[in-house]
Formats: sequence, C-alpha cells, structure tokens
Amino acid sequence: MNSVSSNLIIASLGPFAELVGVGALVALFTLLRGQADRRPYFKAWEESWVMLAVAMTSGVIYQRLTDPSSVLLSNSHATTWLFAAGYFAFKLLAFAQLIVGARVYVNGVRDRWFFLAAAPTGIVLSLAMDTTNTQLGHLGLAIGPFAVAAYAYAALRLATLPPSRRSLGSRLAAFGLVAIAALWAGLTVFYAAALQHLPLADSRWWVRFERYGFFADLLLQLALGYAMVRVLFEDGRRDAADTQAHLNVMHDRSLLADFYDDYTGLLNRKAFDHAVGLDFAMASFGSVVRVRVTNVDALTAAHGEKNTQALVSHFAGVLSSGTRSHDWVFRWAPTEFVVVMPRAVPSVAQARMNYLLHRAAPFAIAGVRDSVRAESAVSIAPYTGAEDLAAAVERAAREGAPA
Repeated sequence: MNSVSSNLIIASLGPFAELVGVGALVALFTLLRGQADRRPYFKAWEESWVMLAVAMTSGVIYQRLTDPSSVLLSNSHATTWLFAAGYFAFKLLAFAQLIVGARVYVNGVRDRWFFLAAAPTGIVLSLAMDTTNTQLGHLGLAIGPFAVAAYAYAALRLATLPPSRRSLGSRLAAFGLVAIAALWAGLTVFYAAALQHLPLADSRWWVRFERYGFFADLLLQLALGYAMVRVLFEDGRRDAADTQAHLNVMHDRSLLADFYDDYTGLLNRKAFDHAVGLDFAMASFGSVVRVRVTNVDALTAAHGEKNTQALVSHFAGVLSSGTRSHDWVFRWAPTEFVVVMPRAVPSVAQARMNYLLHRAAPFAIAGVRDSVRAESAVSIAPYTGAEDLAAAVERAAREGAPA
C-alpha cells in the first residue's frame, strides 16, 4: 500500500517537474537570444517554450485546486475554469509558435492565422470541458489531438528538408517531435478509452503509461530543446563558413579569373555553374532574382554603345553594393543579372530590389544634359535548397515583371 501511495505521489509531481524543466529551457533560450537575433525561427521556438511554461504553471495550479487531497481544493467553478482556460490557451499558443518556427526554418513562411486562433480555441475547449471535477491529466483528451497534429506537422516539415539542408540537428529535432507526437497520441487513446470505460483503460501498463506521462513528456521536451539549440549553432557555423568563403573568393580572385566578368567585376555564369561562393545559399531556402536591363537598344541608338556599356556597369555596381552581405550577384548575360538571396522569401526580395532600383542614382553621360536611367524587368522565384537552385533560375526567367 505504501508503494502504491509513493507511486501516486511521484506521479502527481509530474506536472511540477515538467514545469521546472520547461522553465530551464526558457532560461537557456533566453541566454541564447543574443546569438539568435537574426534567427526568427529560433525566436518563435523560444516564445513557444515561454507559452508552454505559462501553460504548465496554470496546469499545476489547476491540479492543486481540483485535487481532493490538496489543501488548496477550491469550490469555486470560476477559479478552476480560469486556470483550465489558461492551460488550454497557452498550450495551443505554444503549439502554434512551434509550427511557426518550423515553417520559418524550412521556407521562411510566417503565416500566423493559427496563432491568432489558438487562444480563442483554448477558451472554447475550457467551456466545453467539465473543469471542476476533471483531473489535469484527463484534460489531455481535449488538448491531445491538437498536440499530435502540431508535433507531427512540425516533424514532417523538418524531416522532408532537401538533402542539402539536412543536418544532425534537424534530424534530432524531427525525431523528438515524432516521439512527442506518439506520446500524446497514446495518452489521447488512453483518455478516450477511460471516458468510454473500455478494458484498455484498466490495463496495468496503460495506467503506468498515463501516470508517468508528464515525466516522459519532460524528457522528450528536453531532448527537443537540445536539438533546437544544435540547429541554431549549425546555422552559426554556416554563417562563419560563408564569411570565410567570401574572403577566399576575394583572396583567390587572380586564380579564379575565369569566373569573373571582365567589364563589371561580378561573378559570371560559369561561377554560378561551379557554385563559387554559394555554399551558404545552397544550405538554406531563399529567392533567385533575375534583373534584365530593357532599354539598352534605345540607349545605344541615342548615346552610343560605349556609353550604354558604362551604364550597364553602373547598374551592376548598384546591384552589387546594395545587396546584403550573404547575397551574390552574377552577370548572367550582357544585359541580365542574377541575384541569389539566401533566406529571403519572394516578397522580401521584391521589396529589396524595388528599393535598390527606384533609389539608384541616375547615370550622367558627358555632353548629355539629362541623366539617364536603366529601365529593368525583375522576376523572382523561390528555392528550397541546393537541389532547387538552378531550377529557380529557370523559373524566374519565365516570370518577368516590370520593376
């Protein structure tokens, strides 16, 4: 009898133990915030842990308020409902931020409609449940399907990354997410069986599985937190490698003469085919921008070929100096350029190019009263990894739009 009582006491401490563990993860992610300023996916994951910590705090209080053996047992329906609503709402907010982080990491998409719907859905769940006599664990029947869907979806996004972007960190994160989804699926099955008074709910092994579910969830959450931090550091190493690649390309310019355009000084199409400087771009999602000067013939007829070539060189300088540090500009053809922009979704790439091209200083030609501008057409296509980069260049060629 004492052994059983001890087991029940240990099981009752599960939510509190998970709260402590999640609190430690929040502290760790907060300490890493300085290194994650340029990592919106990591910020979303940090916020997910914060939401989960708030949810577990509400859950622990709810557990004390509804436990008949607790000195905090409450007879107030409003009080127990309030903490149940907090548990549901912040749990769903944590799931939503987890999905946001996974989507941003995979392709930069930041749709947040499900985040906005999370809290109202949690409140609806709390109104649909009996939050006066229901134990905290049994609230899993309502939250379980959402947990399974969120963890499974995030795992799927990470597991289906292109081979060029897979890493130990992403694989560990996908595995941890799958394991948590499986745990929640098992708990949901148990609670459903208990509600229907099925024999499965009386099975000794299933009872133990439910009793220590919070401890299992804690261990898996800690493993997932480690995987997320590893993903962050892997990105940091890629940044350092990209900086070194830039330096190597500049240092070895004399040895890579065949990869440079003589007139503009930009990398040429051959350099793109040999992936010169594109290590970082190929290990990430991003956008490919094709920019074509459209008024070359008219300018040549009006001002001569020499002045037109000088204008194209000026235009190349505008692109090269105005792009970000990790972007690469290639001279693709006599009047066409390709800009590879890692981690830029098409809308961001379009906004950046519009800014550059509309604010570029006009080109002054000796003996001509009015300065001239290069008119251009811009087309943009996203890519998901090294395997898709060349295809994105071809797609961009078919999707031209005036700048």
